[in-house]
Amino acid sequence: MCLVAVAWRAHPLYPLILAGNRDEFHERPSAPAAWWEDAGHVLGGRDLVAGGSWLAVSRSGRIAVVINDPRRPPGPERTASRGALVRDFVAGDTPSGRFLDAVSVAEQRYAGFRLVVGNRLQLRAFVTSHAGAPRRWTLRPGVTVFSNSPLDMPWPKVAYLESALSGLAASPGLERQMLFALLARREPVDGEGDGHPAGRTPFVVGARYGTRASTVILMGSDGRCAFEERRFGAAGQQTGETREEFALG
Repeated sequence: MCLVAVAWRAHPLYPLILAGNRDEFHERPSAPAAWWEDAGHVLGGRDLVAGGSWLAVSRSGRIAVVINDPRRPPGPERTASRGALVRDFVAGDTPSGRFLDAVSVAEQRYAGFRLVVGNRLQLRAFVTSHAGAPRRWTLRPGVTVFSNSPLDMPWPKVAYLESALSGLAASPGLERQMLFALLARREPVDGEGDGHPAGRTPFVVGARYGTRASTVILMGSDGRCAFEERRFGAAGQQTGETREEFALG
């Protein structure tokens, strides 16, 4: 994923809301979101190159999402798949704190990433560092947005999505279409930035690289989860979708 907003305990009906865009090279093989054959309790897309996932959720309510950090690129000593972190957490049963303990030990094996793991009761985040120790914390109630930009110098679209989702979270009449509308914005947003075109536009259109999927997840106080993924081609046209609703175990 490249732009992910998480609203935790910010809405009266949905303790956990996630909305995000996956930006990727169009030629990279991947499978649409579905219930996994090798872990039937897990729902999410699959990367067909390394076998991991960028975003997945389980019937028990475990959820994980990984965001690329290009400031620590792959290298000979960083060959582990970041998507495997999503797969291993959601398919397993290790508590999030212990899971991140193990990630901390092995984080130098990965190119840079931001990782969010947990459930509707608690969410934890982990961010690799270019130098020194990685950062990890427990998310507080409210809206948190992650992107490819530095945490201390977020791109303008981060502030846009944080403000827009905070506004929607104040309304009990929230619908999935409202969240998809935020993710679908193709016009630049206002704000200072480093000039990177992807920093101002939530939805990226490009012949080689662009937004390939938008995903919205709503975990309700009624114990049900609504999952929807919309997929897009190189011209930004929608090519498919996956919708699932299920009871959280």
